[in-house]
Amino acid sequence: MPLLEDPPKLPAKQLIFIGIPVFVIAVAISFSTHQIAHILANRFACQTTTTSGANVLPAESILQAGMNILDTHGSLVRCPIASLAGILWTFGLALASFAIYLRFPRNVFFASMAFVNASARIPETITVFLQLLVHNKSKLIVDESSSLALLSLRDPTLSTVIMCFFSLTVIFLTVTIVHDTKMVPWKWLVALGLFLAIGVLENTLWNLFAPLLA
Repeated sequence: MPLLEDPPKLPAKQLIFIGIPVFVIAVAISFSTHQIAHILANRFACQTTTTSGANVLPAESILQAGMNILDTHGSLVRCPIASLAGILWTFGLALASFAIYLRFPRNVFFASMAFVNASARIPETITVFLQLLVHNKSKLIVDESSSLALLSLRDPTLSTVIMCFFSLTVIFLTVTIVHDTKMVPWKWLVALGLFLAIGVLENTLWNLFAPLLA
């Protein structure tokens, strides 16, 4: 029985001159569509108003959530439905991109889209899970912690279980994507570097475009 050989690796020049711009584009698409999901959910589900580019929550919703109104980008926290919409959109985009990538395993764009959208939520998800596990509450104001307000439960046990399951899911999906990427040499080191670059690129994009929304 013939042995199955891995497909040939992409040359370093192609990875640098094509892979890096494609990765930046994937981060930009992921970040911008995530924000659009927030905006649409705020407008049609949360019935909030937009002032100076920031989404404003009704006072009673803020008190019910029991959270600081500033998120990691310095904008006003969206209602829990909008936070959940952002999470579902990013995770769904990761699954869709990964499915297409399996069909076209040498497509750098869909590989980047799958990796970016799968791994982008890992730091926030794990942080919220650990805070719930240790302190029974989350002090980090991100989509994961905000969306948990939809449960309206005093006992944090269910929230901790949900965050544990979601953390394992996004980690497993990310590892699977990297494992199935046969065309990139030193793929685990490359994935680590790209993972560390996602947060920097997102903050840079926010700093560039936030003044345009003000």
